[in-house]
Amino acid sequence: MSEMFCGQPLKGIKVVDFTGYGAGPMAGRILGAWGADVIKVEPLTGDGSRISGLALGLRADEGANPHYEQKDSNKRSIALNLKTKEGAEIMDKLIAGANIFISNFRMKALKKLGLDYETMSAKYPHIIWGNISGFGHEGPDADNAGFDTVSYWAKSGMMIDWCEDGYAPLIPPFGLGDTVIGAYLAGGVATCLLQQKLTGKGEKVVASLYGSGMYSQAWVLQSVYRGAKYPRSRKYADSPMRNTYKTKDGEWVMLSVLMYDRYYPTFVKMIGHPEMIDDPRYNSETGIMQNQEAKREFVEMIDEVFATKTWEEWHKILIENDIAHDKINHLSEVLLDNPQTVANNNAYLYKNRDGSEDLMVADPIRFGGFYKIPFKNAPLCGEQTTEILNEIGYDAEAVKGLIEAGVVKQHD
Repeated sequence: MSEMFCGQPLKGIKVVDFTGYGAGPMAGRILGAWGADVIKVEPLTGDGSRISGLALGLRADEGANPHYEQKDSNKRSIALNLKTKEGAEIMDKLIAGANIFISNFRMKALKKLGLDYETMSAKYPHIIWGNISGFGHEGPDADNAGFDTVSYWAKSGMMIDWCEDGYAPLIPPFGLGDTVIGAYLAGGVATCLLQQKLTGKGEKVVASLYGSGMYSQAWVLQSVYRGAKYPRSRKYADSPMRNTYKTKDGEWVMLSVLMYDRYYPTFVKMIGHPEMIDDPRYNSETGIMQNQEAKREFVEMIDEVFATKTWEEWHKILIENDIAHDKINHLSEVLLDNPQTVANNNAYLYKNRDGSEDLMVADPIRFGGFYKIPFKNAPLCGEQTTEILNEIGYDAEAVKGLIEAGVVKQHD
């Protein structure tokens, strides 16, 4: 198969990325991967999350900064002091020439800078204004600080109710909620480009980490509304055939049989218990859902059977019986040694500025089928300041004056 670059449908679209930390930058990164010219506006001291990779045991310097690359690659940077009159004027010019403005700062800060939707749309009716908040723009928590661990995980219920019953809250994966909400916002603002093209008018697009956390578990929340109780033990999983089982060699398998009644005869034959086919305690999903004791007994029976064979043995048997399943991988097992990862370009190695290599996890949405993933290193703070100022009408002398006055910074 010949190597091709993927389609980039947002070529020619300009985005002003006024974001920090994780959720907002992830939206901008995706828009950049889709071909948009994304200009990251950051303070003269830089985005505070440029050193966040240290918490993950990663390098976080100008030579190599994998965490920052994951969320801010495919962008350009202008370092700007928005508290100055000249800085505000530069921001106005950037927005005037942009299609999209995104941020993840709280409304109090945005209003103070005149970057709230009402102020901005009055000046520039064409602008698509996108914002990510912790808890949403309304309600008692609207102005509270909220990162993904607080808003997406803790407040949504996932952090405690997805644990085995009786265990402590899980340790939330670093930035997982940020990647999810970043994709939501990117999709939302990109959708509004059609309206902008047809009518010339912009739109207000908002998303919250809390709302995203709820949406991620929508069906479960519906069941809780009707009385379902969480957390729960795997002994009382939704269905014994949608559950985890440990094999002889210590691996765990996830089974996911959605059509219980259809697959039940095949399944009990597969585990060596054909006598269960006509047992009314187990042979219908409606019946077993109403009989918790039967559910526990069935799970324990499957536990015993799965403990008699290795993962590879069960994998072969489950494939032969067309049972949806997979081994429960450790994180280390989904990297570049995993053939499925490599075949779909889900992760790849990229070069840091110092020539060393690190892992990049690819955006999940693809355009044009198989392709070589476009990649441009995340900008250093203010790396393209002069270039961007030139594009919006500032000559060399004006840029020099702005740098000397502390309005902007150009990275050396």
